[in-house]
Amino acid sequence: MTDKSSILARPETGGRTSRRAVLRGAGIVAATAALQMPFIRPARAARSLKVSTFGGYFEQCFAKYVYPAFTKASGIDVQSIEQPEGAQFLFQLAEANKAGAPPMDVCCMAAVDVLRGRAQNLWRSFDPGRIPNFSQLSARFLTPGPAFDNVAAMSWFMTFVVNPEELKPLPDSWTVLWDKHPNAWGILSGSSSQIFEITAKVHFGSIDILMNPEGIDQVIAKIAELKGNVKLWWQDEGTMQTALINDEVVGGTYMHDTAMVMIKNGTPVRSIFPKEGAVESTNLWCQPTSSAKIDEAQEFINFSCTPEAQQLIARYVGSAPVIDRAKLNLTDQEFAAVSSDRPSIPAATEARFKNTDYMERQFIKMVTS
Repeated sequence: MTDKSSILARPETGGRTSRRAVLRGAGIVAATAALQMPFIRPARAARSLKVSTFGGYFEQCFAKYVYPAFTKASGIDVQSIEQPEGAQFLFQLAEANKAGAPPMDVCCMAAVDVLRGRAQNLWRSFDPGRIPNFSQLSARFLTPGPAFDNVAAMSWFMTFVVNPEELKPLPDSWTVLWDKHPNAWGILSGSSSQIFEITAKVHFGSIDILMNPEGIDQVIAKIAELKGNVKLWWQDEGTMQTALINDEVVGGTYMHDTAMVMIKNGTPVRSIFPKEGAVESTNLWCQPTSSAKIDEAQEFINFSCTPEAQQLIARYVGSAPVIDRAKLNLTDQEFAAVSSDRPSIPAATEARFKNTDYMERQFIKMVTS
């Protein structure tokens, strides 16, 4: 591993490159143009639904494997739409919804954007009686809030990804990040970094400490103890991928699904679910209030809560199922490629919704001081 000083990596474009872009760049499936609709059946069904998911590989795999299974089961045709990411998309969606013309009937949202959209009265509440398969979800996904305006779609994990040739023995705990390993790690930077959850859980027992500024300051102080060990505070996930491939870092925080693709492509890394848990983030189905396809949307979401749909998502989309493993027919290898039997650390969604700006300011102040 080359010996370079710690840097704060920033994307050249000025925005974060999503893990979905990294997956596209890993050679799984070529990306398509934004808002393309590749899955439109030649003979339109009498009933139809527009569903958006994150672009490129994700959208293509939903269109090829998940939507046809739903159409076969329901007779409802699906028009597949690529969905941009970030705050700008949520703003544009809210404006389109106010105008009565949402670009989709169902969208797949990050958890914090569900809360942001709820604050703008963007999401329709579902009828629990029309989504009976909701009860099949794992217990941690059975509390969508009093509005019942979202349903878990799929999850993904931030794990401890390391080069096994550079780090022996392999770690089984996040505490290794704080051991003496100068200039070894790559850690996601900023308010969205799962190092907040990792530090809160490992050193303070719970992510609840992140709900107030005083607690955030305590967590930031503990993260500051990592500075001598961190070579790369990354924002662009492709930068971390390159650093792992080129042995510029020993390891650090990275996405399990992308790491598994790297392994398949010959990069000598290992994705570890530490004993304290990997950090689990969940994407959720929501429906804009001005969409008129109420029945069709609830039928689609009800289907997405079935083992059949979750198995397709795990096998072909590469995301973790939101149904207990015992209900699925995934092989050990298929399950390990996307998830783990170990309990996870939940994402601090409410804390970020409430304190994102403060977390960002304090984090950058800590890194640059």
